[in-house]
Amino acid sequence: MSVLVQNLSFRYRHFALHIEHLQFESAKMTSIVGPNGAGKTTFLKCITAILPVAKGSLFIDGRDIGAMREDERARLLAYVPQEHSSIFNYTVLDFILMGRAAYLPMFSTPSARDVEIAQEALDFVALEHYAARPYFQLSSGERRLVLIARALAQKSDVLILDEPTSFLDPKHETEILELAKKLAAEKQKTVLVTLHNLDMAVKYSDAMVFMKQGQVVASGRPDDILDEALLERVYEIKMSIIRYNGRKFIVI
Repeated sequence: MSVLVQNLSFRYRHFALHIEHLQFESAKMTSIVGPNGAGKTTFLKCITAILPVAKGSLFIDGRDIGAMREDERARLLAYVPQEHSSIFNYTVLDFILMGRAAYLPMFSTPSARDVEIAQEALDFVALEHYAARPYFQLSSGERRLVLIARALAQKSDVLILDEPTSFLDPKHETEILELAKKLAAEKQKTVLVTLHNLDMAVKYSDAMVFMKQGQVVASGRPDDILDEALLERVYEIKMSIIRYNGRKFIVI
């Protein structure tokens, strides 16, 4: 499913977000990058309606996100935040089953099919043997994978990941981004990711969006838009782009 953004605005007391036009395509992974305070997380929270937005500014395959009920949005959009803190020490499988909430009538319990879907999501992130493990016993990288599995259990067509690789070592960072790319390619999901690691964004993204001060500076395929002038404009520091083995690397 494609996501269309047009004339989206949101304002805090000392910050304003305004996106005139963007479109995110199905089966593509798009990285949203920019300096701290650029509005990346605010943008994602607007798309997921965590923050209120005006009707007529966000659409999924022509359907107005702002006009949807919460359960309708949950079936279309899955959001994985930067950090998650749980009060209760659920087992991993029970934690993932929470992703089925949008499909369950009030006061009902998950069905055998819901459990099967949760287990399939756990298998997809290669943690199939973790079902009975307490959530608090997981490492940071494992928790990120479990959060993604919970999002997969929602069966949503749009997956939104807010800085999923922050504070992770290179191995887990690579695993998360390869999984995100796999979800776009194999599950045909529209995947939106905010990242700070520009090299990884260039490597894994089908498209990139550069943001600064609440606005989009550039968007498109990395090979089409990435140059040293853009990097200096967005980050206010000189960077060099070098090519090695067919890839672009960014050097400060």
